[in-house]
Amino acid sequence: MSLEAAYAHCGEAARTYDRDRLLGSLFAPPAARPHLHALIAFEGEMHRLREAVRDPRAGEIRLVWWRDALTGERRDEAQGHPVAAALIDTLEKFRPSPHLIENAVAGRQADLYDDAFPSTLDLEAYLGETRSGLLQIAAVVLGHSAPEASGLAGVALGLTELLRGLARTRAPSFAPADMLERRGVTAREFRERIASPAMTAVIGDLAAHARKRLGEAEDALAKLPRALAPAYSGLATAPLWLAAIERNGSRAFESAPEVAAWRRQWALWRWSRRV
Repeated sequence: MSLEAAYAHCGEAARTYDRDRLLGSLFAPPAARPHLHALIAFEGEMHRLREAVRDPRAGEIRLVWWRDALTGERRDEAQGHPVAAALIDTLEKFRPSPHLIENAVAGRQADLYDDAFPSTLDLEAYLGETRSGLLQIAAVVLGHSAPEASGLAGVALGLTELLRGLARTRAPSFAPADMLERRGVTAREFRERIASPAMTAVIGDLAAHARKRLGEAEDALAKLPRALAPAYSGLATAPLWLAAIERNGSRAFESAPEVAAWRRQWALWRWSRRV
């Protein structure tokens, strides 16, 4: 597969996985867009892994394949996978710290199991590995290193994504034990998606935590060059999604929150004024 075809595939995959961020990437310089699409498409591949496998061992094998492919040990095989081929090319062109992509793969091991995170700090560490590192690579693609903004934005956007997906058939059990205990909810109740007023309060607490990190990410991003904004365009629509999650309340396990496309596009247009 040619690199041109691989990047074209990533553009379509990014559109399917996260249309908001795909649209946001269009405010980046044309030469940078395919690389941002490759990162979004890769995140989509990782996001689907839990639903694609029933046996965690099969998921472990898939993660080993991705680790080997992205570190050059399966180069021939990787060239036949459009997302892997495009991402390898991106990594070779921009040379981000290797641990960023390695952690983005290794951290997804948690998705394969239903173990609750012991604390909010553990949840944030997981989001830092699986989301923040990819945002940091996107910042490098746009010419700057932004670890603080990437760390905060990764937590905010990753937590928002998890809350949006609570109604999925195999939604992960991500609520940390310390948040659950404060509301008198057990990890089993969250895993089995048992609705209750206390559970609604837990979801509200998680959304509030995402809002806190979102505000901190915005503050950190305000100190950086405006050219970095397209890497963090998910922050433009995150407040809309969090408001919808909060409105969904007790129905969180039954139906996904919704935000009209025109409202998301308007938020992205306003975000583009940063660029």
